[in-house]
Amino acid sequence: MFLLLVAAACAMGTAQAQTEKPITMIVGYSAGGSSDSVARVTATALSTALKRQVIVENLPGASGILAANKAANGPADGSIIYLGGSDTILTPMVNPHAKLDWEKALIPVGRIATSPLIFAVHKKSPYNTLPDLIEGLRKKDKTAFNYAVPGIGTSQHIYGSIISLRYKVSMTPIPYRGGAQIVTDLAGEQVDGAVLALSTALPFLKDGTIKALSVSDAPRPPQLPQVKSISEEKDFSDVSLPIWQGLFLKAGTPPATVAAYEQALAQALESPDLRKKLSDAGFAVASLDGAGLRTFMKSQAALYRDVVKTLKITTE
Repeated sequence: MFLLLVAAACAMGTAQAQTEKPITMIVGYSAGGSSDSVARVTATALSTALKRQVIVENLPGASGILAANKAANGPADGSIIYLGGSDTILTPMVNPHAKLDWEKALIPVGRIATSPLIFAVHKKSPYNTLPDLIEGLRKKDKTAFNYAVPGIGTSQHIYGSIISLRYKVSMTPIPYRGGAQIVTDLAGEQVDGAVLALSTALPFLKDGTIKALSVSDAPRPPQLPQVKSISEEKDFSDVSLPIWQGLFLKAGTPPATVAAYEQALAQALESPDLRKKLSDAGFAVASLDGAGLRTFMKSQAALYRDVVKTLKITTE
């Protein structure tokens, strides 16, 4: 009997220790970027909601897929959560070596926030709206306009490609390694245009060195109330291509654990401090539960897939 009591006490102690272990939030990008900023703000608010510490682990590589696979191959007990975005869907489409089937490997917990992409030109450009640009391109040589993107097969590349495909105009994407150099070259008139994250573009839009022709998501961001969202343009009512961030658990995680995370995330996203910090980083809270996030991702995947197949985009 004594040995049984000791064993039971040890088991309870072990269970309590496991419960109190920090939760790891895996992010597929280096510290200091927009994804990392969203992760750290969310981790702080989620720690409060769960009454358990959530720590951020940066695992860059393969456009976020290394991090996704670590979560997908980890324990199905809620101890690891993955913060992902468009690359979770898009990267496996354009890179056959990026092995991830998110619908089978991950359970969406909820969407956190979105931020629009900005299609911009330099201040001396003759174009002030997207229709201006399209009209100009239809009058000029097919190779007359190039635009910078942070890599082939990125959300920015997809956005520019949708515009060129639907308007039947030629625009040449110029791949860069990151947004900072893109906006510098755009302001310096080294490229005709660029697709940028709102947070990257905003300081240059404010000082007038670049001009925004279009934003990729509705409603119009409060920082750019005069710039139309792409869905307001003719033949684009079905297009919405924001940068977005959401939380995921490994497939097979118990439903009760998933439900607890959904509830905690919804609570975390009500935090005024979180909302302000995300706004300062160029994001707006755009809460969706797990089912809503899954539906949203499928609609985004359909848009991505159409462009990828039509243009045969690959990063192989």
